[in-house]
Amino acid sequence: MRRLQYLVLFAVVCCGLAGGGSFAATDRFYRVVDGKADARTYNGYRRYNAGCNHCHGPDGIGSSFASSLVARPLGIEEFRRVVRNGRSSGGTSVMKGFGDDPNFAPYIDDIYAYLQARAEGALGRGRPQRLEP
Repeated sequence: MRRLQYLVLFAVVCCGLAGGGSFAATDRFYRVVDGKADARTYNGYRRYNAGCNHCHGPDGIGSSFASSLVARPLGIEEFRRVVRNGRSSGGTSVMKGFGDDPNFAPYIDDIYAYLQARAEGALGRGRPQRLEP
């Protein structure tokens, strides 16, 4: 009987992981279901494309002068600090801070949600579809 219980538990876990395409774990800032993004993540996409993509490339993949934001994502606290205060690599690479910019400062977590979804493969390239509320 115990073997049957383990088999049932295994089947439930596998079906839960494989079917549904939902990325909504509690440690994630985003919620993506069947390729559709929640409002926060969708807004992050919009905000990212309003300013970040000019340096960090389309979809966060990086460019010749700014790093990828999806290949090696930062933790949320470091991301917030860098976006607010900026960063200098000590060389010629400099990112200005956006802590006083009303178009970005209030939306740092939204941008992070979008980039986290991209980094974890929950969202592909391009404009995501939006989940209906």
